[in-house]
Amino acid sequence: WLRRLRARVPPADPTLHVDASANALLRMVAEGGLDLAFVHEVEGSPLRVPAGLSLRVLVQREPQFVSLAADHPAAARHEVRLADLAKERWMVDSTVDGEWDALCRVLRDAGIEPRLLHGDYLTAYTLAATGEVVTVSQPTARPRSDLAIRPLRGDPIGVRLLLAARTEAELEDGYAELADAYWEVAAQSPVYRAWLERSPASV
Repeated sequence: WLRRLRARVPPADPTLHVDASANALLRMVAEGGLDLAFVHEVEGSPLRVPAGLSLRVLVQREPQFVSLAADHPAAARHEVRLADLAKERWMVDSTVDGEWDALCRVLRDAGIEPRLLHGDYLTAYTLAATGEVVTVSQPTARPRSDLAIRPLRGDPIGVRLLLAARTEAELEDGYAELADAYWEVAAQSPVYRAWLERSPASV
C-alpha cells in the first residue's frame, strides 16, 4: 500500500504507525493523529468506532487460517478441522481487539476447551514452526518452508477489513491503492488464492 502511494504522480510521502489494537488506531484517526487506518474487526467483537469517522469495507469477511509446523500431521490436509488441533496450545496476541475472545468462543463451540497462550504474532509464528503451538493466521501471510498455513474447515473465524478516515474525501484518496495492494498480496498466497477460487462469493 505504501509503495503504491509513493508511486503516485505527484508522489505521496506517507508515514506508518503500527498498533495491534484496531480501536487504538481508530481513536488516533478521530483525534487527528492519523489520516487513515486500515483495521480489521473480528466477528462477534464490534469495534468501538468514534463518532464522525467514515468507514469503507475492503473485504466483508476474510477467513482466518491456522499456522502450524510444516511437519504437523494436519499440515498434509488442504484444510484443517478444529478437532485435528484439539490437543494443541494456541498462541494469540490478546492486544488484538476481539481475537482472544473469538478463538475461545470458536473452540468451545467445537467442544474443545481452549489452551491459549499470550504472545505477539512474530513469537507465535516462530513457536508454531517448531511445533510448540499453533496460531491464527491471516490468509495473506507469506509462505515459509518450516510453516504450513491452512484454511480451517467451515471458516469458523472471520474478520471484516475496513479503511477508516475522518472524511469521505480522505477515504477516496487512499482506498484504490489499498485495494490493489491487498489483492496483489492475496494472489501471491497459494493457499488463499485456492480458497478464493473455491469461495468467490464469500469475501
